[in-house]
Amino acid sequence: MHRTWKRLLIAVLIVTAASPAFADRRDHRDRRHDRHDRREMKRAERRAMRAPPPVRQERWKPRRGYVWVNGHWDWRGSDWVWVSGRYERERSGFRYREPTWVQQGGAWVAVDGGWVAMGPTVAPPPPRQERWKPRRGYVWVDGHWDWRGNRWTWVPGRYERERLGHVYRAPRWEQRGGVYVNVSGGWVVR
Repeated sequence: MHRTWKRLLIAVLIVTAASPAFADRRDHRDRRHDRHDRREMKRAERRAMRAPPPVRQERWKPRRGYVWVNGHWDWRGSDWVWVSGRYERERSGFRYREPTWVQQGGAWVAVDGGWVAMGPTVAPPPPRQERWKPRRGYVWVDGHWDWRGNRWTWVPGRYERERLGHVYRAPRWEQRGGVYVNVSGGWVVR
């Protein structure tokens, strides 16, 4: 009888251990420990990360229609690896920002490079006062500042023929990522 109870107890333990609910609890616990271990490894890796070595000088020749992107150091696993420079096709209205490493809170953090919009970094001057007279069937569109070349240029106001059920929205400049971006105006439905 003692053996029967023992066998029954072993069978219950085997069935319980193999049941999905028990396995789910075990998996959840294992995943939580894995996440914790991965976080600890990343923290230890950041603490062990040394400053990046000096940037290598690469030889390159200007190529029409292309921009040279300098190589940079990348942290992979436990050491710095050099990523060679390359040519990128030029993009009108954009410039290429080199990737860099900065130290934050005692750890080295990558600042991604990539294409960023070129444009003004200073706000446009205040709008100019323009004289105009109301005209039947027309809407006066105020003048505005526009960025042309490397300077602000005044675009004078003008009359626009009215559009039934529409209203004219003036263009404006908004600061985004340290650069002023033109939000174009135009006719919108009321």
